[in-house]
Amino acid sequence: MQENKKVYLLPGRKGKLDGFIGTLLLNMGYDVYGREIDGAFENLRISKQIDIIQNDLKNNLWNKNSIVIGSSYGAYLFMHSILDIKNFPARVLLFSPVLGKSRVLANRPISYPPRGKKLLEYKNSNKLPQIDIEVHTGSDDPICDPQLAEDIISAIKNSKLKIVEGASHQLERDYIKAVLNNFLS
Repeated sequence: MQENKKVYLLPGRKGKLDGFIGTLLLNMGYDVYGREIDGAFENLRISKQIDIIQNDLKNNLWNKNSIVIGSSYGAYLFMHSILDIKNFPARVLLFSPVLGKSRVLANRPISYPPRGKKLLEYKNSNKLPQIDIEVHTGSDDPICDPQLAEDIISAIKNSKLKIVEGASHQLERDYIKAVLNNFLS
């Protein structure tokens, strides 16, 4: 196991640091800190949320042993937070990240998160930061379009993308546990 026993966690909307992923990390002996996308933080404008996360990244996670884990909308905020940060050294693991508009599916409205096109604009301009990132999402995820994930994540040189066949937005708990064990070993 790595010397660094801390993980910066950005769970999805309404997710808690002591939710499923956080509890797994605690049981693995890691200290878990980060930002919950809930309450006062959730009510901030996205620009302020990004500023706060950027400050966390620059002041607390600027070394190669740092670990960032994000899920869903927390992963979305992380991706926007690093757009203008050069040479971010930490290792990053994202589960079912929101990356832009949701998939077009029958009987389901399309979701456009704030700044929904920005990641794709950075990708198309070859401006995505080159970071050590691993991303896992479901092939049937209605929120994280697997094609959009492939398009964006493949533009990051040190990236690994796993599209889980038949999985939706909420990946299976056993799968998440196995990924965490592998990523942190």
